[in-house]
Amino acid sequence: MKRLFVRILGGCLVACLLGVSTLRAADDDPRQVIETISQRLQQVLEQNRERLKNDTAFLYRLADEIFLPHVDMSRVSSLVLGRSWRKATPAQKDAFILEFKHLLIRTYATAIRELGDWEIRMQAQRPRTVKGRALVQTHVLRPGAQPLAVDYQMHRSKGRWLAYDVKIESISLVTNYRSSFKRLIRQKGIDGLIEELAALNDAKESGQSSRVAASTEYRQEQISPIPD
Repeated sequence: MKRLFVRILGGCLVACLLGVSTLRAADDDPRQVIETISQRLQQVLEQNRERLKNDTAFLYRLADEIFLPHVDMSRVSSLVLGRSWRKATPAQKDAFILEFKHLLIRTYATAIRELGDWEIRMQAQRPRTVKGRALVQTHVLRPGAQPLAVDYQMHRSKGRWLAYDVKIESISLVTNYRSSFKRLIRQKGIDGLIEELAALNDAKESGQSSRVAASTEYRQEQISPIPD
């Protein structure tokens, strides 16, 4: 069940976060952002499905280069850590964001690889915006499965709509990580949490190139343009 949640959650987030140029064009309507980007994700998966099965560096590159510009990592991190974020030093905040980002990249890379057939049904009306925030409600449809309610929490920052939380059947990404991290912080402090995340990231990448080498590799190669 947890594995299914991570796969679907990652896939829904990726659908939200892909497509740089289209996102900017549709940025006045957060609902249109999600709808347009999900369509572009399906194009990427269809064109690269065989490569996605075997090329881990490509997966990481896809998740990193396209995901990061469209999620507010500082906002997500502050919500995940709660009071511990306010107590953290700037150096601790930067270190946590770095390791948490690597954790999410791996999650999204796995989700991209394992995504099957799906489509998103959007809410009929444009979501109401209150103080620069909006809730975009959707349903994810998959063959042979019940529709899943997926809600995107977004806010407008510097003229763009950015995602900072996703809820699947009322299960929140932020709450899910907050519960796990809170226990670690209580046991080992925020520095201990950062060390645990770093060790986990390094262990997961041990079968591939080192993090630095892989990062250099996937940043050197450009992703093939997604056709409009």
